[in-house]
Amino acid sequence: MANKRDRMENAPVILLTGGSQGLGFALTAELLQQGGAVGFCARTATAVEAAEQMLKPFGPVTGLVGDIADSAFRQVFVAETLAQYGRIDAIVNNASTLGQVPMPHVLESTVENDRDVFEVNVFAPLALLRLAAPLMQRQTRSLALTISSDAAIGGYPGWGIYGASKAAMDLLHRTMAAEMPDFQVYSVDPGDMATAMHQAADPDATGLSAPSMVAKQLMPLFAPLFGEQVWPFPSGARLQVQDGNLVEVSR
Repeated sequence: MANKRDRMENAPVILLTGGSQGLGFALTAELLQQGGAVGFCARTATAVEAAEQMLKPFGPVTGLVGDIADSAFRQVFVAETLAQYGRIDAIVNNASTLGQVPMPHVLESTVENDRDVFEVNVFAPLALLRLAAPLMQRQTRSLALTISSDAAIGGYPGWGIYGASKAAMDLLHRTMAAEMPDFQVYSVDPGDMATAMHQAADPDATGLSAPSMVAKQLMPLFAPLFGEQVWPFPSGARLQVQDGNLVEVSR
């Protein structure tokens, strides 16, 4: 343990949810190759174990099995990452759920579906932020990043409940930026990607971006954690990947 923590003395440590596949896995790989350490989680043991084995050659990584909507697991997730690496510099709230699939129209959804989507997409990441933020603020620089969606502003039929949950996190991040001027906060719409989640929502979709390419496009957001670079966007910005570039679409 001591040797691992000694090696990590100056390396940023990122807490990331939903890291066993898709964008979460790709971001973890990129962050490790940049010289960081990552504690990630996902719900399926076999997926976490497989991802951890594939990621270990890139750098220090710890995968934990659990549901981010479980308050006891959130405590374990933060505590174990801190015990392993001695610090937390950033959090990436990537895990989310579509809820009922096919996704119902707003008035055809159920209270149970609404609660499930908001529990995973809003309440759980917010609670995780409350746990991690005091630890992150011990560092000279810290970052909170949530993965949003164009559904947050799109008004697409069937995407209302999911989109509302993403819009809620966008607003919470913007508000946090105003309340915590020393805490860098972004929400990012990565665009449509070739992931299991997107396939479940739209099996016929084509022309989707590879998560590995999107992960590379998000790396400038983390660069200040690794060096002397300034933050590329103002805290609280809502960002979007457009034609391979990160652009600010609202603040």
